[in-house]
Amino acid sequence: MTQPTPPQQPAQNNPYAAAPGVPPQGPPQGAPYGAPEGAPQAYPGAGPAAPSYTAPAIPALPSGGKLALGAVAALVTGLVAAVIYGMIMGKAEVEVGYAAVGVGALVGLVSGKVAGGNPVTAIIGAIVSLGAVYLGQLIGYSVSAADQTTLLGANFFEVLTGNFGIIQEVWSENLDLLTIAFIAFGGFAAFSVAKKFGDD
Repeated sequence: MTQPTPPQQPAQNNPYAAAPGVPPQGPPQGAPYGAPEGAPQAYPGAGPAAPSYTAPAIPALPSGGKLALGAVAALVTGLVAAVIYGMIMGKAEVEVGYAAVGVGALVGLVSGKVAGGNPVTAIIGAIVSLGAVYLGQLIGYSVSAADQTTLLGANFFEVLTGNFGIIQEVWSENLDLLTIAFIAFGGFAAFSVAKKFGDD
């Protein structure tokens, strides 16, 4: 008569060791079915895994930055337009109203295209245009003075910078409603054109 075999004790007195023939308990080891080895595993009940990191998109230029670019573009355009306007006025020896409007329209076009639809752009364009038409008229008097025989050999820039007070005094003496109207037309043209093209 054989004696029944007593149950084996857990290995190394470990109460959690599995008995022979009993499948191991607890969460499965290794990667889940269909997942590659080495892939990060989420803890049971931890919810979905965090999304992978992607580089952020490059932000667009802030409106303030575009406004600053528009102001710089308006200033540069105004200086160039003032020289052209002054050359035309000095050579013709008469104020040209259409040229003053052209100065404003050019300043407004450039500033509106560069700065976009910011409403301040039209105001900046109008202010720059007023100054450009005024400077262009001073350049016109300087060009006319440089063409005189007494100032032969001097260019308009030397006349303007060397005799700015005199040129400004001559401009003040010839200031009339027509001159003021030309300056105002230039500013209005800049405002209108900048607003139109900025909204497009």
